[in-house]
Amino acid sequence: MHQSKAEGKANGKTKKVWLLGASTGGLQAIRQFLSQIPPRDDLAFVYAQHIGVQQTGVLLKMIETHTGWPARVPSTGEFIKPATVTVISPEFETRVSRQGWILRFASSWPGHYAPSIDQLANRLALLYRRDCGAIIFTGMGDDGARGCQSIKQYGGQVWVQEPTACTVPAMPEAVIQRCKTDFIGTVTELAKRLNRNVVQMEACSQ
Repeated sequence: MHQSKAEGKANGKTKKVWLLGASTGGLQAIRQFLSQIPPRDDLAFVYAQHIGVQQTGVLLKMIETHTGWPARVPSTGEFIKPATVTVISPEFETRVSRQGWILRFASSWPGHYAPSIDQLANRLALLYRRDCGAIIFTGMGDDGARGCQSIKQYGGQVWVQEPTACTVPAMPEAVIQRCKTDFIGTVTELAKRLNRNVVQMEACSQ
């Protein structure tokens, strides 16, 4: 019984999951964003930050100290937890299974980016569909652009930080170029929009 409940949450029927993707300048932007979002049992974040492995502990402490959100790096077999920021390790390749639980490998991430926002977005889009969203913040490169196309394909929302407000605008610009974004805004505008979006979802479900 307990397993089916977890699987129900994992497939998006009981909560909304938003993927936060960032690179250069992302720590400050994410801290500012999460500090304006009250933790909720029907909302979970998956945070993929291009960062050095040695900085992961600092990132976790930053989130919990400055935002009020519990944060954790998941182990294999764990599900994405509601009211929690699930931080994806840059050290070990991490996937989300078809059943919604975490698969953490002993090997490093393939490709140019660690962690891979594209890979995570593709799986979350398939798993959560309309209950999946992504927000791409400041950063170098184009990681996240292809994954956001998958999120749009399955009916999810794609938002980006206003490029002119980014430390480095390449990542949000790549998303804007490759798929139709649903919202572009500053960090504060993104937080306000998400708070409003969650309240509207709650009202519709009652």
